[in-house]
Amino acid sequence: MDESSTFQIEPARMDAWLALSELFLDTTLDDGDIAAIVRQLQATGLASGELEHIYEEEVAPVCWHNLLALPGGAWTGFRKEALVRAIVTQLRRPPWLHDVNFIRRLRIRRWTAMSRGDWLRVKARLAA
Repeated sequence: MDESSTFQIEPARMDAWLALSELFLDTTLDDGDIAAIVRQLQATGLASGELEHIYEEEVAPVCWHNLLALPGGAWTGFRKEALVRAIVTQLRRPPWLHDVNFIRRLRIRRWTAMSRGDWLRVKARLAA
């Protein structure tokens, strides 16, 4: 069964997941890579604030560990089906600690520590 069909995810959101997951690949992103991610995100039509929420609270909890994998994580990209399934599973989990703002912020900081610089590059280009 297709997870996204029962969870009702708009295609623009899935496109944002795929674009933002590139921030968690085990590779160095050059200006061309950042520009491509920005174009993909702009094509979704989602607002910058929503994209930041998606980066921090939907994609990062699922993808952050790729940057810590030994001997190295995925560097060519995540499989769309596996990424969507993992994010949908994450979103379905009870938000037991997400209600505590301090703990939520600590978790986001941990999840995004290694990709934050690239996100800020993307965010700056989105604002330009």
